Amino acid sequence: PKGYRVIAGNAGVELMPLDAAKGAAIRRFLQLDPFTGRRPVFLGDDTSDENGFDTVNAVGGISIRVKPQGPTAAGYVIADVAGAIAWLQANFGDLAKEAGRGDVRRSRRL
Repeated sequence: PKGYRVIAGNAGVELMPLDAAKGAAIRRFLQLDPFTGRRPVFLGDDTSDENGFDTVNAVGGISIRVKPQGPTAAGYVIADVAGAIAWLQANFGDLAKEAGRGDVRRSRRL
């Protein structure tokens, strides 16, 4: 349809407005308190995440693809979700505890 683009994803296709992209959302977040001046960390596992990887890379952040197959703009690749959880726990587990959020592995799914 006019005003939309079709992106091949992991489980089918995504229909997305032309002006919507994960990279644009990341840029908007980085302009807001408390994100201003922060280094973004972005993990993704789908084709639609590539735009987010590009944006995060451009601002010196950490981009991680959670899927070993295929080309990616991400700076790093982790094989699976279990590996991503382990990486998050190792790198940010203390921050979660300080914020009163407990263990990253037991966080509620949205």
